[in-house]
Amino acid sequence: MATASFFAACISALTFVGVPAEGYASDYRYLLSNGGDILATVFIAFVFIPCFQKFRVTSIYEIIAQRFGHGARVTASAYFLITRTMASTVRVVVIAKVLQVVTGGGVSYAHCVVFVVLAILAYTTMGGGRAVAWTDTLQFVLLISGAVISIVYIVLHVPGGIAGIVAAGKHAIRPDGTLYDKFNFLELYKRKNLALLALMVVWGFFNSSAAYGVDQDMVQRLLACRDEKKARFSLIVWGLAGIPITFIFLSIGVGLYAYAQAHPAFVVGMRDPDHVFPRFILAVMPPGLRGLLLAGVASAAMGSADSALASLSTAFVMDFYKPFWGKNAEQKELVRVSRFSFVAFGLIFLVLALELKGLDRVLWLAFRVISYTYGPLLGLFAAAIMTDWKLNSRRAAWLMIIPTAALFTVEMLSWHFAAQGGIWGQIHDTYWRLYVVFGALFVFFGARLLRQRT
Repeated sequence: MATASFFAACISALTFVGVPAEGYASDYRYLLSNGGDILATVFIAFVFIPCFQKFRVTSIYEIIAQRFGHGARVTASAYFLITRTMASTVRVVVIAKVLQVVTGGGVSYAHCVVFVVLAILAYTTMGGGRAVAWTDTLQFVLLISGAVISIVYIVLHVPGGIAGIVAAGKHAIRPDGTLYDKFNFLELYKRKNLALLALMVVWGFFNSSAAYGVDQDMVQRLLACRDEKKARFSLIVWGLAGIPITFIFLSIGVGLYAYAQAHPAFVVGMRDPDHVFPRFILAVMPPGLRGLLLAGVASAAMGSADSALASLSTAFVMDFYKPFWGKNAEQKELVRVSRFSFVAFGLIFLVLALELKGLDRVLWLAFRVISYTYGPLLGLFAAAIMTDWKLNSRRAAWLMIIPTAALFTVEMLSWHFAAQGGIWGQIHDTYWRLYVVFGALFVFFGARLLRQRT
């Protein structure tokens, strides 16, 4: 069950909604990051996991405290709280958008957000950890079976079947009217595109290493495995399985593009690509399949959010409440505070999700949100686990804060000047993926430079 829970965390509602939207609006180049993802699973499995299993910590940020001091631990845990809160809020946005499509706009986005958050809080509070585990397992089964059924159903309802999908994809039209080929696999590996390939692989490695190695939400699932060998198995198998799974979800989006070309009325009035798959489920699929797929989306979003709430409350209690206010607190008090923080983070999800209503392309939105903090976290953990350097706690904290502030400033400038094109436009569209790489390398080599010499 621990392996299925980890797989379910990797296949979230972002995968179910965001990846088909990427295939529909773009092409298969998102697959290029899977090479880096495989390398990341091997790296974390053989470098980070043995350390986590050895120390048997409740919060992985306790390792940072043992290596660099309490101030570094608090900073690292705060980074996780911010990152996971924002990323999980995007998942709430996904399911709220789906519910809005399902109701045909009859229920407002705000009401959908409130319903989703209250439902997550209710069933998780009543069911506890067992409810989370069973929800994750059910989510994994529903998502995979729903994806396979969807691609088969789309092929059967596109004129010409697979040949029709390929023909439409090879002559796809961008919003600006230019033609492109969605099936440009070989084109992506030509010399002129090697820079893009390298960028996607490097980004995939750093981003996935951070996700699997320094995110309490993901790591706690691996720590739930019986032993180190089982945790390694779960990681590496996911790295290999991620390629066909991503391909299937991208193919759903490409198939929906072909379906929309044959049935233009299907996408009339649709401005957000994230709506294309939920709209197809609601408007085209028969009731039985419709219920299965909507259950898959709902379980994916709620399964991701409930585990995030659990990891957030754990990190808050262990890294903030207990060291600062509850040094002599009994277990009952810690449990009470954990439940209170669980609800508090849920309400934060609600408020932030209401503010993010107008944002689209949620897959890349989630990646952008975590790019400022994942890199510094990864760099600090790499220095703590892979070296014997001694580093002052205050210096470690500032090593994380400086690149985060610098990267956020660059992102705001690129967003402001993106319309002018040039380097700012390239940063906004493509090179923001280097944020996580820069953050990790800055902290790691900064720690080497500032280490205490004996």
